[in-house]
Amino acid sequence: MSLPLLDCTPKCRSQQHADEVVAALTGGSEGQLRAFLTSHCHNAATLRDAFGRTALHLASSLGKKTLLEWLLESKSADLMVKDKESSWTALHRSAFYGQIHCLISLVKHGGLLSTHDKEGLSVLDLTMKDRPSHVVFRNTDPTEVYTWGNNTNFSLGHGNQESRQHPELVDVFARTGVYIKQVVLCKFHSVFLSQKGQVFTCGHGLGGRLGHGDEQTYLVPRMVEGLMSHHCSQVAAAKDHTVVLTEEGYVYTFGLNTFHQLGLAPPPASAYVPKQVFSKTLKGRTVIGVAAGRFHTVLWTREAVYTMGLNGGQLGYLLDPNGEKCVTAPRQVSALYHKDVTIAMAAASDGATVVVTEKGDVYLLADYQCKKMASRQLNVRKVLVSGGSLDHRVVPQLLNEGGGEKVAILALDEAGRVFCWRSSGSSVRQCRWAYGRQVFMSDIALSKNGMMFVTKEGEGFSGVWAGEYKKYGERKEGSVEVCGHSDAGTVYERIRLEKLPYVHRAVSITMDSKGRNFGVLQSDPKTSLYEIPSIFPSSFSQHFRRLLDEADETDSIHDVTLQAGDRTFPAHKYILSMRSEFFRKQFMSENGKVDEDLDGEVRRSEDAVGCDLIILEKIPPDMLEYALHFIYTDSCELLVHGARPRVSGALTGQNQDSEQERLISSLQDLGLRGRSALEVYHSLPPATKGDGDKAKSKFAKPGKKGKGGRGDKAGANEGGANPVKTLQGVAKKLGLGSLSARLDGVKYENGKINVINKKTGNKPKFFQKKCSYLCDVTLKSEDGKEFPCHKCFQIFSAEYFSSMLGNPWIEATSCTALEMPTSSEILQAILEYIYTDECPTIKESLNVEFVCNVLVVADQLLITRLKEMCEVVITENLTLKNGAELLEFATMYNAEQLKLSCLQFIVLNMAALLESKALDILSDEVLVELSAAYRRMIPAMQKRVITPYPGAPDLSVYEDEDLDSAFRPKSEAELDHSCREILLKKAKMKAKKKPRRRSDSSGGYTLSDIIQSPPAAVVSPCLVKSGRANSTESLQELLTSDSEGSYMGVGSPRDMQSPVFHDRVERMRRLSVRG
Repeated sequence: MSLPLLDCTPKCRSQQHADEVVAALTGGSEGQLRAFLTSHCHNAATLRDAFGRTALHLASSLGKKTLLEWLLESKSADLMVKDKESSWTALHRSAFYGQIHCLISLVKHGGLLSTHDKEGLSVLDLTMKDRPSHVVFRNTDPTEVYTWGNNTNFSLGHGNQESRQHPELVDVFARTGVYIKQVVLCKFHSVFLSQKGQVFTCGHGLGGRLGHGDEQTYLVPRMVEGLMSHHCSQVAAAKDHTVVLTEEGYVYTFGLNTFHQLGLAPPPASAYVPKQVFSKTLKGRTVIGVAAGRFHTVLWTREAVYTMGLNGGQLGYLLDPNGEKCVTAPRQVSALYHKDVTIAMAAASDGATVVVTEKGDVYLLADYQCKKMASRQLNVRKVLVSGGSLDHRVVPQLLNEGGGEKVAILALDEAGRVFCWRSSGSSVRQCRWAYGRQVFMSDIALSKNGMMFVTKEGEGFSGVWAGEYKKYGERKEGSVEVCGHSDAGTVYERIRLEKLPYVHRAVSITMDSKGRNFGVLQSDPKTSLYEIPSIFPSSFSQHFRRLLDEADETDSIHDVTLQAGDRTFPAHKYILSMRSEFFRKQFMSENGKVDEDLDGEVRRSEDAVGCDLIILEKIPPDMLEYALHFIYTDSCELLVHGARPRVSGALTGQNQDSEQERLISSLQDLGLRGRSALEVYHSLPPATKGDGDKAKSKFAKPGKKGKGGRGDKAGANEGGANPVKTLQGVAKKLGLGSLSARLDGVKYENGKINVINKKTGNKPKFFQKKCSYLCDVTLKSEDGKEFPCHKCFQIFSAEYFSSMLGNPWIEATSCTALEMPTSSEILQAILEYIYTDECPTIKESLNVEFVCNVLVVADQLLITRLKEMCEVVITENLTLKNGAELLEFATMYNAEQLKLSCLQFIVLNMAALLESKALDILSDEVLVELSAAYRRMIPAMQKRVITPYPGAPDLSVYEDEDLDSAFRPKSEAELDHSCREILLKKAKMKAKKKPRRRSDSSGGYTLSDIIQSPPAAVVSPCLVKSGRANSTESLQELLTSDSEGSYMGVGSPRDMQSPVFHDRVERMRRLSVRG
């Protein structure tokens, strides 16, 4: 069908065309839409409908990424065009509708995330507003410390003197798992208080201001050891000293004491370690808060305020008439001592002190006075002060006449409102924000050069007094901008805000007194994560029980057979040696000697396959079975309350001999020597042939009969023999002290087990390096390190080893080391799990890359539980830096639990990850999956659906063009066809070559030929969908291919190691040729 001709020009502004373009985009495939836009209008990419929407807006809203990129690259669409309704760009719309893959593409094409709409919301603000309701940020959350600034004196804690323009994580706390609740930044040092009450300091240590007992400089925060025995609740610091308050109400100070601000008597020049402040005035009272200025320290209880240090007018009382310039011990501010005054909080700057009472009264201590600044300021949450002028006469060599700064007070109430008082005004005023939208604060910080704020949504802002951002030195008395009146008729102060980058989960903020260094506490990005991987319950004991139950005299796994009476029990020397002292001595004996006390009770021989046969003469078979169950599983039937065990009488030697003689004579009558199995079978009577299964169960496996026929003589001598005492005696003979001790609390009454005193057993512990003389298989890492191991453990702990070593392949009988394509560190972790069912190396590792490598090998070896352990550890180490990379990793290696955790982690921290461009590394497929997860996890997305317009143009007349053939997934028909072509091509190439067998000069193939993890981009489509070859010949050629591109299941070396399989394929090829 021919398409209609265009009826417009490249400058088309037709409103009808615009409406038709927008309507068409709500339906149809991307290929059809491209054909429609190309043939419908010359200017389809630029036209705007009545709401100001363009084709790019609709494509980004509907997740049509390929069409979106075509509009940007081929049609030069403007991605910063805003619609008329909300002033949204295409980036706003893609974020609003949860099309994250489109949003990333727009950013890569030059889109700006900081563009604001009519309501002052940026793209990041939209994602912040869409966070699930359960995501809240509190001061009690696990936190991370971010600092930035000029870092002149190593006060930021990053380990160097480089300045930081943006908040950067102080990784020493993140690595050690320390959560900080308070940060104080000063000119020469910084103080950090952890949620556990520990104090850390860093910076220049002159005068002992760091409290480490010396004057050294510490580049990263170090714990103050002198306070380790105390749980600290608050810290305060100034230029030269530090003050610490403990939960018990004790005050400790350290640093320079030039102006007696430490409160120590007699006053030392400095204190290098924390020293407690003692004072008669504080006796019987509990200090609830501390504050510090450069020249003084403030303490307060609920009843009074105490100050000490240089009295330049900021201590709250008059100058001493005797000329004493410094107050050594804490002295009460008498002007604030009233019976109806209860102190709520206080704050200090270099030249002023502010006190707030619980009634809402605000007092300023300055100029040797105590001034009441405001009343009824209820629900004040935090108060700060900066500036102030000191009397230059007290220290004329340090203070200048007319120096200092104007006093500024900032207060925050519980409702998130901010109030201020400045020297230029006469009353407390509410602050209003010169910003595009209303915000409510949860924390504030103040310096002489500016302010900083944190909102309840976790955002961070810097602020300046409106009209005062020319130069900080050019301040005028009337520079406060009075913009209007509030509803109550009071004047308010205007503050201009600027959003801080990379701050999205803030709970607290701070800065130094001059506004040169800054710190912010942000909630750990995993705080609201609830998609946590789980570890499947341990099946260690079940594996051991299955190993014992499935042991057979003809298998290649057991290496010893125990015989008691007429029953045999195939077992494993290593397990017996690790659990029993008796068996350990037996297997260590090179010449077969046994202990004297058991001489005559133990005989040695060989079983049917040449393994050691140990005959225990005087141990009842049932008791030996119970003992073996305990050795393998740390439990047995006689330890279970209410169990009815079998009690068999001891077999006499005559009965044993007659049974053995009857068995031997029956075998001799058959005349087996020198005859094949087929000849023996044909010589049997017809009745015997029909009972082959019965004969097999009767003669071939007497040990299995003993295991399965436990009820043959159950209760025969009930009431006669005591199985508990009998087993306890056997346990002592075999060196099973744990079993003997646990049986002390067990009684046998009326044919039932009665557990009187239950003792918990211990999980069997095994170690790979123990009993190395019993190792029967060796694993070799790619760096050449060899690990002697025990085949029985490899078999039951890893399905991969079970399939390889438990079957008659070359590796099962090879004497050479089995090469593993992994490093020795990873192989050691794998073996640690196999032997202990735990992996402390993984759990304690902080190296995420190492844990990821272990997960890859565990996935290849089919060790599912170890893989789950790795997923848990990786999730615990999720960060904003590695979250996207780990999502890609989890997708590649099918770590589904880790994948869910990464998806939720990214969704909950979408704003931070978008701003840092951390998601740019994700592949297109993972981005599409992330978009789907985002829309699924954000509740509001369910209502944001664009339905097809009913009057949209019919797109069925347009062919579905292939926009991205390079990345479009192939259909099943194409996959099947391509698979057949590959098979036929291989068959033709191999037909001319003579098939050859692999030699086994090295004792077998290395595991690196089998364990492979080819990149997803290289894997042939045939490996994704199994296609059938057109002929048996092509199938045979594929299976026996030894090309370098072969993967597991396609030309794998494993398929060539079985001669039976090779002969079968050879016969198939010959039949095909004949046909």
